[in-house]
Amino acid sequence: MRGVYIIVEGQTEEEFVLTSLRPYFNSLEIYDIRPILLGTTRNNKGGNLKFSRFKSNVSRLLKSEKDIIVTSLIDFFRIEKDFPQFQKSLEITDKQNRVSFLEIAMSEKINHSRFIPYIQLHEFEGLLFSDKIGIEYIPNIPQKNREKLVKIIEEFPNPELLNDGAETAPSKRLLNLIPGYKKTLHGPLIADEIGIPKIISKCPRFNAWLLQIENAIKKPIRTL
Repeated sequence: MRGVYIIVEGQTEEEFVLTSLRPYFNSLEIYDIRPILLGTTRNNKGGNLKFSRFKSNVSRLLKSEKDIIVTSLIDFFRIEKDFPQFQKSLEITDKQNRVSFLEIAMSEKINHSRFIPYIQLHEFEGLLFSDKIGIEYIPNIPQKNREKLVKIIEEFPNPELLNDGAETAPSKRLLNLIPGYKKTLHGPLIADEIGIPKIISKCPRFNAWLLQIENAIKKPIRTL
């Protein structure tokens, strides 16, 4: 396989692919890494994600290129009810198992060997709590807020499990504690400062996804 097309739902994830994932894969001698922006609103600022639109984009990409992997980087909390097996997934209490169930359902629905589904649990911003160095990189955070952010990082050895409540989701914590926080600007900057090696050491689902991509492109380079 020549490379990887990663379907993303917003500009934050698009920039994350360009500034963090592309250099990481380049270091593994995988060079053609492209974010494919799937805007969920007319101005591409994100929103809830319909499977019908997602599937049509995946199918188009798979047909247009014969030697690429198509995958996704989409947030769990944004997906719509038209995703395959969505209602049945609600019966699964454990969120990690629920997301894995939905990924399997996506794979079965699209039914293509070059498609690797991935749903981020719970949202992209969870990755930004992988190490305090990312928070330390941002200036003008009040000391009290900075201490709260570090405490969150210390309390969640796996930041993918950060609570997904309306006010406790990772993105809400950042918005509430970092003055002037802008998702599309600060998110990719924090991730880049932390670095993919640290993120994959703390986020097992994210790590497994990158491994799956590596293995699909060429022989395994590393192991879990």
